[in-house]
Amino acid sequence: MSMVTMPEPVVLGLWFEDFEMGKERFSPGRTITESDLTGFSGLTGDYSQVHTDEEFCKKTEFGTRIAHGLLGLSIAQGLMWRTNYTQGTGVASLGWDKWSFKLPIKIGDTVRVRWKLTQKRESASKPNMGIITEFVELLNQRGETTQSGEHITLIRKRPK
Repeated sequence: MSMVTMPEPVVLGLWFEDFEMGKERFSPGRTITESDLTGFSGLTGDYSQVHTDEEFCKKTEFGTRIAHGLLGLSIAQGLMWRTNYTQGTGVASLGWDKWSFKLPIKIGDTVRVRWKLTQKRESASKPNMGIITEFVELLNQRGETTQSGEHITLIRKRPK
């Protein structure tokens, strides 16, 4: 197999053919820290008071600072990646659809991801690849869904 057809030499992930409809997966957990909020604010430039001003937040419906919605989505992607399920087989994230922010994520919350395959199809333009759609939920330590939506990924087929 040449490096042109297989750019990632370490394959730990599933090939397109290995993905099973309805198969549920779970990530490890990750506790949200103050430095997560501070770092994400610096990275994005989003210094909204609900993320940066504890005294202001004491008077809001949240009662404390909350994580940026997109920080939650970013962490969900990272937690999924930690399972290696697309290591060496995933080509590109094609999109996040119908993503909803359902509950706030607070400093000290521990989140993990639960996801399952809901759709798979051959790629029309890339015969050596397929497209999968997964329903993804970011759960807190109480098992409550904080965010959810669909993730669409381009996946390599098993080389012949």
